[in-house]
Amino acid sequence: MRFKAVAAAAVLAAGVAGATQAADVSEQGAKDLFNNLTYFLPDDIAKSGSIAVKPAGSQYEVTYDLKALFDKLDITGFEISGLKPLTMFATPLDSGLWNVEGNNGFDISAKSKPGTDPDVEFRYALASSVFKGVFDPALHYLRSADLQGKGITFATKTNDASAQKNEGTVDSIGYTLSSADSGEAGRLDVKMNGSMQSFYDKVSSADATLAEIKVAAIDFNAGATKLPLKAVNSILHFVSEHKDQKTLSDADSKALKALFMNAMPIVGSFDEAITAKDISVTTPFGEGGLQKLGYFVKLAGPTNAMNADFGLSAEKLTLATGLVPEDYIAFIPDVTDFQIQMPNLNFSALMDVFQQADFNDPESKAALDTKLQEAMFPDGTMTINFPKISAVSGLYDVEATGSMRGWLNEKDRVSMKMSVFARDLDKTIAAVQEAAKTKADLSQLSFGLMMAKGFAKTDADGRSRWDIDLSDTGSVTVNGQVMK
Repeated sequence: MRFKAVAAAAVLAAGVAGATQAADVSEQGAKDLFNNLTYFLPDDIAKSGSIAVKPAGSQYEVTYDLKALFDKLDITGFEISGLKPLTMFATPLDSGLWNVEGNNGFDISAKSKPGTDPDVEFRYALASSVFKGVFDPALHYLRSADLQGKGITFATKTNDASAQKNEGTVDSIGYTLSSADSGEAGRLDVKMNGSMQSFYDKVSSADATLAEIKVAAIDFNAGATKLPLKAVNSILHFVSEHKDQKTLSDADSKALKALFMNAMPIVGSFDEAITAKDISVTTPFGEGGLQKLGYFVKLAGPTNAMNADFGLSAEKLTLATGLVPEDYIAFIPDVTDFQIQMPNLNFSALMDVFQQADFNDPESKAALDTKLQEAMFPDGTMTINFPKISAVSGLYDVEATGSMRGWLNEKDRVSMKMSVFARDLDKTIAAVQEAAKTKADLSQLSFGLMMAKGFAKTDADGRSRWDIDLSDTGSVTVNGQVMK
């Protein structure tokens, strides 16, 4: 069931999954295109009528019948209305590539059938979407694509005592894809970016609004190198052919392992960044918001020593006094930045473990996790670096950098080295002491900051500095002074 749904969704997303090489349009060409469209699909879905191809002038018209697809996927418990066929057009080029385009919209509603628990109604609608792309049948992949959608509406409702509703809109979405040969056969370098404008979501009950969420824009950028698209296609085709087999034969098991090894490494490098702007949240308890929220992930380096970097940042966090006491609002950071790194990940060793594994042997499967852990972390430890942790407001400016090491088989054994920097520490202490006059729980913080000041060094740029060393035996030193 899961394979059927994933495979069908993949074909719908791509719009076309293969084609004849000739530029002529004919009935035979339509049959060839249909066979390529259903290349990865189980026979029952391919023959369900959910996909149809016919010549249309100088193009092929490809129709996706969602109702036939949902019927074949045996989606029960809901009465669905508004399912209309989606249409794409594929134009063969003399180069062997294909131009693909479509202009579709939909408005789908559903409600649970009588007696079904829970009793729910929902609606998803897209006023219009325009898609254009260039498809490479040799790779079963879109080399370029441009999607623009407008007028998105979604809503859910529970028909119980709470009568909770979730109603939302998005003004527009956009997505583009570009790619180039990576220099290795069957592999591509890919770049993607997208955006969403004016997101709004309202959550309410029978007698009250529980929350309203607004986001002005969300931007997305990603890139990957050396994606093994031909090898992945071979794996998908193998899975389709053997989906009904509970156990693979020795020959099939070796064949599948060879396909996986051919796909390794699964990527040469990868990076992704997402940014949300002007976020606001309104609740009965008060309002809050962020001017900017960012996230990134990056994977790069040689296969036997890759670095995985992650980051999260936020700017201009605001919270109403109903959510945070007024005396604490001044201490909310204006800007925060949190970055971590997992260095020297040995994916080559993981590939060796997979190559030696026997997936038909239960004992081999049970030992696989241990072998993978030993391959990735041969000395039994994991290191996490902290390139930057910072928080800045009108009352403080704090930054930290360092690393932590943990022993995988000794959960309580940890070592850490960190350097902490603070600018205008006296200003911070004075602000905490002033706030402590009305908030007694801040007195202890004030005392702690005074003690920390006594241990601090002063850097050339005027910042206070603490070099903290926590050994795996439990001893702690700060700027060379033993604390424990």
